[in-house]
Amino acid sequence: MKILCLHDDGENKEILQSELASLLPKLQDSNADLSFEFANGPLQDSNLSTNNSSLNESPRYRFYEAEEVKDIRKANKWLAKKLDDDGPYDGVLAFSQGAVLISSFLLYRQWYDHELSPAFKFAIFISGCIPLKVLKDLGVPVPKQAEDAVAQAKTQCAEGLGPLLDHTSKARRAVFNSDDCFGLNLNKIPLELKIRIPTVHVWGENSPMFPTSVQLAGLCDPYIRKIFIHPGKHEIPHGRQELMELASLIEWCIERGNWPGQIPQ
Repeated sequence: MKILCLHDDGENKEILQSELASLLPKLQDSNADLSFEFANGPLQDSNLSTNNSSLNESPRYRFYEAEEVKDIRKANKWLAKKLDDDGPYDGVLAFSQGAVLISSFLLYRQWYDHELSPAFKFAIFISGCIPLKVLKDLGVPVPKQAEDAVAQAKTQCAEGLGPLLDHTSKARRAVFNSDDCFGLNLNKIPLELKIRIPTVHVWGENSPMFPTSVQLAGLCDPYIRKIFIHPGKHEIPHGRQELMELASLIEWCIERGNWPGQIPQ
């Protein structure tokens, strides 16, 4: 069983592999057939400071230049070619920008290529999000409240601050309230524009960007979705207890994704 693993903006497959070094063996202990393939993004990051890098440091990569529809659609084409060349993959584990690529790819494919089978049987999103511009491009109604929530989160992140108190106070309600998922009315979004494979969503409660992860979770089928919130920020959890809980959820996701008849038609 092969799982594709995609890194964050300005990182590379070696960094992600290192970050997951404590988690993946736990998964393989339960399922010896699991294999993980790490891939670099198609664009080399030219913004690295030479003062913070060495001649021996591996290049860093990204999947797209800007969070614009044209850039994300271009990254989607790269992913489609990779799936054709190196796939098929049973599942995907994606961190941050990698998760943007996967979530947008799944939704575009469901909408425009609905006759095709899903690209993956299951997905694990770590600090993931779905850009509101992508939703707009797909015809999803995006209220100003949703745009404001994301803009506020990005401001907090840019200033090196934690999440807004207002966002924290709404977190639990946003996860379970389909009428107001940080401004998105999930009841007005058709099933074809929701991710319908089993998913696990991971985010840090101290990340200012967590509302965007809540929005992505809201766009996934709640009956085959699990959420894991760790006490950190925009990162992959590393605590022993956290890893045990996360491994258990991922094992559930893998098993659920391979149930007979799971793949939606």
